Amino acid sequence: MVDEEIYWQDVLDDIRSGRTSALKCPFCQLQTLAVSKRERVTQVACQNKACRHYIEVGFGEQSDEDMLYDAKPIQVGGKP
Repeated sequence: MVDEEIYWQDVLDDIRSGRTSALKCPFCQLQTLAVSKRERVTQVACQNKACRHYIEVGFGEQSDEDMLYDAKPIQVGGKP
């Protein structure tokens, strides 16, 4: 799971910065990512049927020092 998390890091950084539109999938490189949130869990999923990679993360409390949210991956996956 850790290897796939690395691919998602730029996307998670964009979401953390408030950018949630026109995001490219780190696997298929298409602008097909959909972002959905429920409570503290954010799911990012590629809508390309040939790809279907996704990640679910829980964004923790905001750090006062660096103004960033801590993202803890909950689940990572993709089309086998």
